[in-house]
Amino acid sequence: MIALLGASALTLAALQASITAPTTAFRGCLHDAAAKAVSEKVGADTIETYLRNACTVQMGTLKDALVAFRLKNGMAKKAASADAEMTIDDYVSTPADNYKFMVGENAPKATPVTTPPATPAAAPAKPSSSQSPKP
Repeated sequence: MIALLGASALTLAALQASITAPTTAFRGCLHDAAAKAVSEKVGADTIETYLRNACTVQMGTLKDALVAFRLKNGMAKKAASADAEMTIDDYVSTPADNYKFMVGENAPKATPVTTPPATPAAAPAKPSSSQSPKP
């Protein structure tokens, strides 16, 4: 019984290790690409595409590893592929969101134009009741 439990633990650890290296490589690539995007002044609206293009190789390797891992754990191929794609989307969205935030924070702030308050035109003085002429 203990031997079976130990063998299962070793097998699961080996399976987990099969996705650790691709995950680390992909996340490192995303980090480096985000830093490079800052120096290249990539627009916030195109950062996700930029990151995906910069890390295509690592992304493909990670997706293959994730699909294989999930297939070995009994998941259907279509579901495993969709799940792997969602995982990759999550990994890409974190540095993309951080980049968009930093671009927004570092953008030059528009200085509001202050206009002096308008002074109302002088209204003609109304005669008071004590000064009104008597007929």
